[in-house]
Amino acid sequence: MTALLALIPGPIKTALIWALAAFVLVSGSYVYGKREGRQQAAVEQLQSDVKAERDRNKSDAKLQALSDFDLCVQSLRSRGMPVDACEQLRGLPKSEP
Repeated sequence: MTALLALIPGPIKTALIWALAAFVLVSGSYVYGKREGRQQAAVEQLQSDVKAERDRNKSDAKLQALSDFDLCVQSLRSRGMPVDACEQLRGLPKSEP
């Protein structure tokens, strides 16, 4: 192997060494950048998930405070449907003795 290296002139060896060093540096930088990009994407996704979960919890708290009738009315109105079906959830009228 050293015999083959001895046949290559000095300036060409130097150029090959620099080319190899540049290749290693560029390859390492590419892999590092790709890893950082994936990490950043994962962090952004996690932040988005946490925000969505917080928003859901706020909505859930509001919905849990509603009565069955009010929840039915809100649900049907948001869909543009008549709310007559919700009347059965209103409760029984007070009967007089």
